[in-house]
Amino acid sequence: MRYRFVDEIVSLALDGAPRIEVAKRFDPGDDVFGWPEGPERVPDSMLLELMAMTGGQLIFRHLGGTRLPLLLKVPECRFDGAASAGDRLSAVATLRGLVPVADGTSVGEADAEVYLERVPIARARLMFVCVETPGVEASGIEQSSVEPPGLELPGDDQPGVDSTREPSA
Repeated sequence: MRYRFVDEIVSLALDGAPRIEVAKRFDPGDDVFGWPEGPERVPDSMLLELMAMTGGQLIFRHLGGTRLPLLLKVPECRFDGAASAGDRLSAVATLRGLVPVADGTSVGEADAEVYLERVPIARARLMFVCVETPGVEASGIEQSSVEPPGLELPGDDQPGVDSTREPSA
């Protein structure tokens, strides 16, 4: 299995209400399909991991890559559907808040959802502790349709833009 839970960053907005959308496809040959859910169903634990990685990527980028978000707690999580091997999933995370708690450490909270063909199949509220770690980089993730830092992507406050949290087309 490739232990890379984000294949592509589809969109990223760090100004205003920080939001990220990523894409992930679990290859039919991945060893995640040996679980009790069956040989073709993506385990719920992998959907939770996808949401955690999506929220973590958002917080990491929101903090300018200066602190590493580590999953601390999952206060709420719900699975409403299933995905199969080869399905293209979209995960969306929005930042709920970020609070400093000590020198170089903060706690962040994000909402995340996983979609299969624009239908939500999982959602969670996630909490992260963010710590300083020298030399940490967000490398190895393909970025398409992502504007360079400092440029604002279309957001909820712009006319004609759908403000739902569903994945983009």
